[in-house]
Amino acid sequence: MKIFRYIFLLVLFALFSCKNENQQIESEKVAQKNEAVFKNISKMWEFKFPTPRPEVAVTLDKWNEWRQFEIEMLQKPKSTLSAFQMKTKNLSKKADTLAITVPIEYNKPQILSRITTLNTKLKSLETFINLRVIPEERIAKLIPEINDEIVGLYKQWDEIIIKKAIPKEIGEDLMLQALDTSRNANTKGMKKMVEESNKMK
Repeated sequence: MKIFRYIFLLVLFALFSCKNENQQIESEKVAQKNEAVFKNISKMWEFKFPTPRPEVAVTLDKWNEWRQFEIEMLQKPKSTLSAFQMKTKNLSKKADTLAITVPIEYNKPQILSRITTLNTKLKSLETFINLRVIPEERIAKLIPEINDEIVGLYKQWDEIIIKKAIPKEIGEDLMLQALDTSRNANTKGMKKMVEESNKMK
């Protein structure tokens, strides 16, 4: 009986040592893969912010959340893959605040739409980098798309400035007010207009 116990213990010991060796080999493979992934992502990680026109630059300088977002985007992690994971988490948080804090002159549907799209792409980047098996090809595709969204935002800001500089024609303000459906939906305003038109009769 004692012999069987010794044999059983030897078999158990052999199984545990094999399992430990396999785990060690597996963790070494994962570490090597992560190192390769880190190097590849590090090569791809390049975000570009266009030089804004002076009028846009004035507004962006006052918009603290945008400045913080830009600084965070331009700082590339240098140490490990987990540094990239942390970076994408921070970027995602900072992007969340952009739509809430957008300056009044840029609080327009086209700007908010661009910011939302940029935010969505950053959240996708965060998701991909935090997966157990990181899809490098998806990240390689996402980074240029994020750059395109940033450039698109700058173009939208330029467009707002250009449109603002165009002089209005005589009577254009009145025509725009007449076309403003939200203003026309104002019941008090409508009653006042009806009363005034009745008095004229």
